[in-house]
Amino acid sequence: MQSIGLQAVISIISHIGFILISFYGLQSIRFEQFFKPNHIRQVQIVIVFLAIVMGYTVSQFFLEIIAQAKNVIFLVP
Repeated sequence: MQSIGLQAVISIISHIGFILISFYGLQSIRFEQFFKPNHIRQVQIVIVFLAIVMGYTVSQFFLEIIAQAKNVIFLVP
C-alpha cells in the first residue's frame, strides 16, 4: 500500500513539474500573432491548456519509461 502512495506522489510531482516547464517554454512563443487583437485573456488560456497537454504527455512518457525499465529485469532468467 505504501508503494502505491509513493508512486502517486511521484506522478503528481512529475506532472506538475513538467507542466511548469512547458508553461515556461511556451511563454517564449508569440501566440498573440495568431489571435484577434485585444484578446489577451484567450491567449493566456490557450497557453495554460497547451502547457497542461504538453506537460502531462511528457510526464507520462517519462513515467512509462521508468516503469518499463523496472520490468526489464524480468527478461533475464
